[in-house]
Amino acid sequence: MSTTLPRSHVERDLVLALERESDQNVYACYQCGKCTAACPFSFSPQRVMRYLQLGQVDQALAMETTWVCASCLTCSRVCPKSADPAGVMRALRNVRSGLLAAESVEESDLKDREELTDLAAEHYRRHSHPLRAYFFANIHDISRRGSRLAPVSNWMTKMPGSKLVAHHVLGIHKNRSMPEFVRPSFPEWFERRDPLSEGHRGQVVLFHDTFMDYDAPQIGVAVTELLELAGYRVTLSDTVCCGRPMISKGYMAKAREHARVNVERLHKQVAEGCYIVGCEPSCLLTVREEYPRMLAGSELEKQARAVAERCLLVDEFLTRVRSEGEFDLRLEAVNDKEVLFHGHCQQKAEADSGLSLELLRAAGFEAEMVAAPCCGMAGAFGFEREHYEASRAAFERALGPALDARPDAHLVVMGISCRKQIEHFARRPVRHLVEVLREAARPVTEYAASPTSR
Repeated sequence: MSTTLPRSHVERDLVLALERESDQNVYACYQCGKCTAACPFSFSPQRVMRYLQLGQVDQALAMETTWVCASCLTCSRVCPKSADPAGVMRALRNVRSGLLAAESVEESDLKDREELTDLAAEHYRRHSHPLRAYFFANIHDISRRGSRLAPVSNWMTKMPGSKLVAHHVLGIHKNRSMPEFVRPSFPEWFERRDPLSEGHRGQVVLFHDTFMDYDAPQIGVAVTELLELAGYRVTLSDTVCCGRPMISKGYMAKAREHARVNVERLHKQVAEGCYIVGCEPSCLLTVREEYPRMLAGSELEKQARAVAERCLLVDEFLTRVRSEGEFDLRLEAVNDKEVLFHGHCQQKAEADSGLSLELLRAAGFEAEMVAAPCCGMAGAFGFEREHYEASRAAFERALGPALDARPDAHLVVMGISCRKQIEHFARRPVRHLVEVLREAARPVTEYAASPTSR
């Protein structure tokens, strides 16, 4: 295999900076092509990695894949060397802010740095939508305000012409429907509920996410009651947004600020050894996998790692307590209908989606894992006007046909993105894992939304 050295200090230093930012070694990739072959969107992460290996940062910046990658992590999941091309490309997209390596650039290389800066800015302008990026990066604050204003906020999104405005102004495809805001929110329900047990097994901290709070509070209700019936005392995490939407939209400084706040607060909550349990893989795994890297070298690094060690997805937590014989809960399937489970991309890449399947089977369901990669939504990707058709194509390649082959099966997921994508293209009801398990444990307490909630 031939090797080409970087043409300048700028490119050499920039590749090193990209490796630091993404916590990756780009030379670990040996061009086997599995990432490109597995990509649900038919992008070419392998070529981006090769350009960076050759020091050709300008070529990597010019690759369409760099700018349209959905960060579904399928590439990292199939890589035999455990490389993460999606993380490298995310760092590369952020190269515009001073070119990361600017401080180490020699005076003789200033022209090269300026050329790369201009090139990065050109691609950024072509592929970015600042207003939309701001909207999705701040979706937690927007959802909180939308919930407080419901149902007026929901009427506004359903007014004639509102989708066309979103399509042309925000860049959100006109065929997509934004999640509806719910009032009262899940935290409001939580504060006035009557716990189902005294919590003799100890305390768990529920990491409640944006969509649980303001769009699908029935998930929060189900997991709270499930954990209480299992013998635990549930408290809510004292947190701000996890920062995942900010990370995906390049707001890295703000994401680090949120990481710092959350680590300081969560560290206090887990000081006595309780676990942090989450239902949304992208949120919980951001705390577990991203925070230690984001805060590396800071005074909070040790606390970030301590918090990460106590973070578990709900299926991981329930599996652990079952294996330890501390599960005061009997699960019994309420019907004999078969269940299809579709794992969230980040869950499959950084956790074990098979644990969800085991719990469904332990409850008596005839459950199977859907043999499909990314559903095609990938966070905000499928909402974006220019990516809508790619999102549809990814769904129709694998997940769509798998669902069509089992028209009578219950559909179960962990991620809100997967849920929205299936509801949109398959037009079938979908439930979160904890909703199904709660129903198997005892009749579900129906979420009593206010008559004015929607």
